[in-house]
Amino acid sequence: MRIIIEDRAQAVRERLRERLELAAGLRCAEHGQPVVAVTIHVRENGWFDSRWTTCCESLERQAASIVKERC
Repeated sequence: MRIIIEDRAQAVRERLRERLELAAGLRCAEHGQPVVAVTIHVRENGWFDSRWTTCCESLERQAASIVKERC
């Protein structure tokens, strides 16, 4: 899985490492495809937005539920 984190301090990458590894291991039950990529845009106070590239909405929801929106 390709991971892009837009954060000047790069502190978010370490805090999300385990969650991103779990999301990278997901596979779509219907299509058998893994998560392709995620782009994380860091905001303030630990909040961030994520944009997922997956084969379907179901896999995107699974990955997003693991990574969440705050670290």
